[in-house]
Amino acid sequence: MPFDLANQPWWSAGLAALAVPLLLVVGGRRDMLAYLAAYFLLFGFGPVVSYQLGGTIYFGTNTLLIGRAALGLLLAFAGVAAVGVLLRQRKDIADPLQGLEKQRRMPLVPAVLALLTLYALGVLAWGGPAFLAGTKLDRIAVAGPFHYDYLLLEMCACALYFIAQETSTGRFVYRVNLGVYIAYCLATGERDFVFVLFALVLHHELIRRERRVPRSVLWGAGLAVGATALFALRGGGTPGDTDASQILNQGSVLFVDTWVMGHVPSTEPYQHGLSYLHAVVNLIPGQHRTPLAQWLVDRYAPGSSSGYGFSLTGEAYANFGLAGIPVLFALLTAAHRWLVNRIDRAPVYAYASILFTVAWMYGFRGESQSLLKTVVYGAVFFGVIRAVSAKVVTADEEARECASV
Repeated sequence: MPFDLANQPWWSAGLAALAVPLLLVVGGRRDMLAYLAAYFLLFGFGPVVSYQLGGTIYFGTNTLLIGRAALGLLLAFAGVAAVGVLLRQRKDIADPLQGLEKQRRMPLVPAVLALLTLYALGVLAWGGPAFLAGTKLDRIAVAGPFHYDYLLLEMCACALYFIAQETSTGRFVYRVNLGVYIAYCLATGERDFVFVLFALVLHHELIRRERRVPRSVLWGAGLAVGATALFALRGGGTPGDTDASQILNQGSVLFVDTWVMGHVPSTEPYQHGLSYLHAVVNLIPGQHRTPLAQWLVDRYAPGSSSGYGFSLTGEAYANFGLAGIPVLFALLTAAHRWLVNRIDRAPVYAYASILFTVAWMYGFRGESQSLLKTVVYGAVFFGVIRAVSAKVVTADEEARECASV
């Protein structure tokens, strides 16, 4: 009897959901991959469940291919679970502040955070009431031409969480900057801060010694509802419009995946890794290759000013078919696990682990270009701060500092 794709969504969603308890059993309650898998479940399978329950889904989704798209998502979770089980998260991860090089100081960190805070405050003051009306695109226009550059820099700046905790000044400036960043995102209708907050919560909970119910679950649920309310607001609704269907329909991953599977390779050939090469080339100033998000717009709605994003699963399929999906997610999982297991060994790992977590969550609804850009530019951002501001404190200076305290 042939395999019936029409009955596949429920099986795929159910099997994929097993990745969360599997990782919790194997890695413990603080296994970061388990909570990331739960996030991917919501954004990936949420629309599938909504459709199966008779709810609404993203306009333009090819319902005939929901089964195949669900299979692709299942393969992504298989890649995450397999590597997560084989490469265990360390049980003895210490507070990075205790393991960081105490003889180094990075005094430029508070200054960078303060500059970003002042920039955002200036934009909010300049825009004023204009941020309270209009569509998301109208608000972004009010924010100015550096809107997306600021958002990228804030992802990098927020990843300095552990490093900023080294001094009382750093802690204060970090908290102020984070609050202003959230206000800026709310004013412009962006949800980027949700990914940043969730990544920060996961890393904070990772080093907690108390044995209580992980607050990551409560934070994750609260942020999911908050993101849904923001989605309703920027669409012209009110926070009260939030319901189960809206919570399940976060993003356009299912729409992108069904569209790609309906056109590749029937009308569009497999790219055989070309999109990943373009992602690397686009890092070079002056070079530009059409991103997949624009590639989709040019074919689905030529001339439209709207964007539909993309998805890492859709990109993997566009390059190598279903076989490429578990490979991509296995590689991403291995990189994430490698960074997390080293956060208490050097400042760069503590920084990179948070940044990669944010980039992966953000890129799940985007493409490799956005993920790679965040990681590479983030590395340059950290490298410049470290090279310019880090100084080695001699033993005598360390002794004088202790004496002064």
